Amino acid sequence: MAISSLGVGSGLDLETLLSNLMKVEQRPLQMLAAKQNSYQTKLSGYSMVQSALSSFKSAVSGLSSISQYQKTTAGSTNTDIATITSSGTAANGTYSLKVSQLAQSQKLVAAGVADQKAVVGEGTITIDFGKVAGGVFESGNKGVKNIEITEGNNTLAGIRDAINAAGVGVTASIVNDGSDTPYRLVLTSDATGEEQSMKISVESDDADLKNLLSYDPAVAGQSMEEVAAAQNAKFTLDGIEITKPSNSVSDAVEGVTIKLLAADPDKTTTLTVNRDTGAAKKAVEDLVKAYNDLNTTLKDLTKYNAEEKAASVLTGDSAVRSIQTAMKSMLSTVISGGAQGYRMLSDVGIAVDKEGVLQIDSSKLGAAIEKNFDAFTAMFAEGGMSSNPAISFENAEDYARTGSFDVDITQIATKGSYAFKLGGFGLNLGGMTDAQRTMQVTVDGVSKSVTLDPDSYSNNNALAAAIQSKINTAFRETDASVAVEVDNSGNFTVTSSAYGSSSAVKIVETGGIFDSGSIAETAGLDVAGTINGQVAVGKGQSLTGAVGTAAYGIKLKVTGEESGIKGMVSFTQGFAYQFSKVADSLLGEKSAIQSRIDGMNKSIEQVEKDYATYEKRIAATEEMYRRKFTSLDMLIAQMNSTSDYLTGQLSALASLWNQNRK
Repeated sequence: MAISSLGVGSGLDLETLLSNLMKVEQRPLQMLAAKQNSYQTKLSGYSMVQSALSSFKSAVSGLSSISQYQKTTAGSTNTDIATITSSGTAANGTYSLKVSQLAQSQKLVAAGVADQKAVVGEGTITIDFGKVAGGVFESGNKGVKNIEITEGNNTLAGIRDAINAAGVGVTASIVNDGSDTPYRLVLTSDATGEEQSMKISVESDDADLKNLLSYDPAVAGQSMEEVAAAQNAKFTLDGIEITKPSNSVSDAVEGVTIKLLAADPDKTTTLTVNRDTGAAKKAVEDLVKAYNDLNTTLKDLTKYNAEEKAASVLTGDSAVRSIQTAMKSMLSTVISGGAQGYRMLSDVGIAVDKEGVLQIDSSKLGAAIEKNFDAFTAMFAEGGMSSNPAISFENAEDYARTGSFDVDITQIATKGSYAFKLGGFGLNLGGMTDAQRTMQVTVDGVSKSVTLDPDSYSNNNALAAAIQSKINTAFRETDASVAVEVDNSGNFTVTSSAYGSSSAVKIVETGGIFDSGSIAETAGLDVAGTINGQVAVGKGQSLTGAVGTAAYGIKLKVTGEESGIKGMVSFTQGFAYQFSKVADSLLGEKSAIQSRIDGMNKSIEQVEKDYATYEKRIAATEEMYRRKFTSLDMLIAQMNSTSDYLTGQLSALASLWNQNRK
């Protein structure tokens, strides 16, 4: 007999009985669910702490850079004449500007042709850049540029396209002047300045091509006409006459870029640079806000409501208490290496109230910024200050100690050089073979073969410029370069652009360019000196604290011209930097808060496993009860059926007996 529902056969309420039994069996699941909910709540709390710490770190990390505090504003009284921009390194100042001449590019115009698509000729166009001095074209350091004109581009339009495609520093265009031969090729140097004059030569069997493009700025009566000369900008700044190759001048005043827009020597323009103290103030306000936001989050997660006798999710948690302690301890930190009066937050008007919230005294903060801005920025950011402009703080390793260090320079860095006088050929290199004019030049350990042009130079300056141009062209794909100078006695000096013991120049030639008896090689020297009385390590212009000394990991740059330089350098790791480091440690993989999060995740994972195990066990228990109850139901049903049968039989017998008695 099959039972479709418990109790049907027996008439007993077995489903209710089973349900009540299973409620008892499910109590462990309810306990596990409560435990999981508790773990989830705590995990959420720890995650909120971690998120708040991450936000705090993001805020203070940016504020640990000096650039966040060192911002300036700049202005011009006549923006038609010049505009000015400034960086954080610019000093406050007012400058009087007069512009007498703007820098401009050279512009050359060729004779007109009737048809810009007609064949002009084939050959090689060579463009050299330099300046005209003493009636002589002196090649610069850009090297010559060659453009091949072949059958595919030997028209005026083709020459224009070939020059533009070559990327040689010249822009070519064609202008129609409306005459019988209207099409005129115009060449404009891409760069401004008097050293960007073009010398154009053509190697070709076609006279038309030569006559069209040949140009020597030092020779009158050229085939091309100069309609705009290459010239430098000329201006006076506070009465000082200055000449620059560009109208954008960024090296006249440190940290300042002046853009010259118009020349008018009769007009004076006033340029001003002011430190933006508002940026420094905002940086500090952002730091205080970041701290207070973090403090509020931690307090909310750990507070206890005495009235309701209710604790928050992380009340009493030791990991959170350790974070609060670390943050609070920073408020009483003294900045090592800071200037007097700029070592504690209270020195600049930042104090903590009874609720643990940072408050800013704006007037005291503003006064501290105005009194000593450099000391103020050093109090918050990581960086260094120097009492001598010839000694500057370059950088510091993470392990460097903060503090103030006396610096004494006993040897400035120098550049390697190679000196010579001319040999028997003198300035007439045209009388030498290619092999005689070829030199093996080594600059800072890199060697290249350099061949001088077979020219006869009019003076020593012209030859010096040619040698410099050839060497720098050969080394243009390396970091090495040289400057070549000649004095009134005919002494040539080739000097590396690098400083230090690795700076050296050596030239080997066998053709007689040099007078062998006059050659002198001078190796570069590294800067040398002491930091805090202890010998430091010099490399080029950089001086670094030696291992085991107090200044270990601190790197300075020395740019003075002679030894004997002294100064004091202070290295600080300000509040923003230190807060960032504290946040780093509190967010690390082995930090207390991360351990809590990892522990909660493991506990939740274990609860989920236990829950699944109990569910299987309860399902098996329910199945066991259901089988037994089904068997009981069937047994009782059978017994009821037998009872009903016996009752019927007995009733029939009783009826029969009664009838017989009658």
